[in-house]
Amino acid sequence: MIKFFADIFKYDFSSGNAKAIRVWSILAILFLFVFGVYDLLYDTGGGLYHHLTHLMEQQKNPFGAYISQTQFKWMCYGAFAMLVLYISTFAVVSFFLTEKQYGRDKFYKIFLAHLLSNVVSLGLTFLFFATLGVVAWMSGLDYQMGVDAIGHAYGALNTWIQKYIPTITVLPYPLALLGGMIIGGLPGYLSHWLGHQSRFVWYMNHRCHHTAEIMHPAGIGPFMFLPEFFSNLPSALLGAVCTKLFSYEPLIFDTIFLSFIGIFIEKFNHSTVFYDFAYSFKPVRWLSAYFGGGVYHYVHHSAAPGDEVVNVGGGPFLFWDRVFGTYRIPPAVKPPVGLTNNPEIRLNPFAIVISGWQQIAYELRMNKDWLTRLKIIFGGIYYKPPVTKDFLILGYKGQKE
Repeated sequence: MIKFFADIFKYDFSSGNAKAIRVWSILAILFLFVFGVYDLLYDTGGGLYHHLTHLMEQQKNPFGAYISQTQFKWMCYGAFAMLVLYISTFAVVSFFLTEKQYGRDKFYKIFLAHLLSNVVSLGLTFLFFATLGVVAWMSGLDYQMGVDAIGHAYGALNTWIQKYIPTITVLPYPLALLGGMIIGGLPGYLSHWLGHQSRFVWYMNHRCHHTAEIMHPAGIGPFMFLPEFFSNLPSALLGAVCTKLFSYEPLIFDTIFLSFIGIFIEKFNHSTVFYDFAYSFKPVRWLSAYFGGGVYHYVHHSAAPGDEVVNVGGGPFLFWDRVFGTYRIPPAVKPPVGLTNNPEIRLNPFAIVISGWQQIAYELRMNKDWLTRLKIIFGGIYYKPPVTKDFLILGYKGQKE
């Protein structure tokens, strides 16, 4: 049994046999037909889904002046169904188009390794919440209370916002909403920017999102550990704080709803085969410019030196990128994507997700000087300690280290 798990941990799709790759690819294609469900519940649609279901459970209707509670529920279910159908269709179509353009041998190996890296990340997320539940149980509380602790904390914070944040002045609805979107985009920008500046956050959380050399919406590494709680929800809540300052009611529903309209554009963020279409088709290009997605985000994944931190995102029309000087106009020619200079990497889902954890642990163990250890944790992304080992990158230009 130990050998079985050891073999899985060491398996590399780049050297996998053709028969195994075909079996994995068939399972992956079947999954793509229901990928929209996964995406809605656990990925880009998660914030919208959980907020709307919470409203329905609480019998709250943001459109109460126009439609009944029953009609609001059917509107929500219709929106969920539309998103699921769109996301799944996009995933299936882009898969076969990418296969045709890049060939099975190259594309399948990259795609499968990164698709399964999300399964690994999902498993780690489950373990994280289960641990919270166990801690709560050992403290004499209810297990489920621990599992739901973070969600309850955000709910309590939202209630606090409505009760205690004062309304300074009432601005016209469009201005209040725009201000909320801009300010609400700052936490997401800063957390994402930190993922490219702090070596600890880069290796522990974010590098896995930038390793794919051919991107597909389902074949891209996880963005970061628990993004809903450390990026998306803080952005929505800060947007609610801002809008409460200029509106009698915090426009949290409005900011979340408007943000997640971007889901339709977000699928172009990580689709190599659709770059040319998204760049040249003006409606997609215009919406991408507003949401900071599509080809604008695709450039963020560029493997060209100097493009490591561009179009980080945050606010309408990449407002915070423009403020902090990280804005970049997408090029007409599709840039290469992946880690800088496209090194050869281990195409193993465990390596993609936790190799950074292994590297940090190895560096802390092998470097005895405490100043060096502090730099390992708090240093910049380009800091290299005296003793280090990369558990993901094998080498550059075909030469293994």
